[in-house]
Amino acid sequence: MAQNRELEYEDIRKVEQKLDDEVRHILNSEKIPYETHLVVSGRESGEDLAQFAEENKVDEIIIGIRKRSKVGKLVFGSTAQYVILNSPFPVVSIK
Repeated sequence: MAQNRELEYEDIRKVEQKLDDEVRHILNSEKIPYETHLVVSGRESGEDLAQFAEENKVDEIIIGIRKRSKVGKLVFGSTAQYVILNSPFPVVSIK
């Protein structure tokens, strides 16, 4: 999904479905407590995550990372990089 494109309802629904299918199943089966929040704004994802964490005084952010080329990071940015560098709270990155 392009970072500057407005999100459409169908895009949001697909993300929520993926969360239901993959993440919630694992967390529920292991009886791990969690909360989910949907944040939709005109900002970049990293900015949203860092601001949400600060506003809600979260204990910790756990974020998945993937390997990207230097050019890929330059062109598309890096949500994880932004969160790691700008979050006022501990960030755990998982590859």
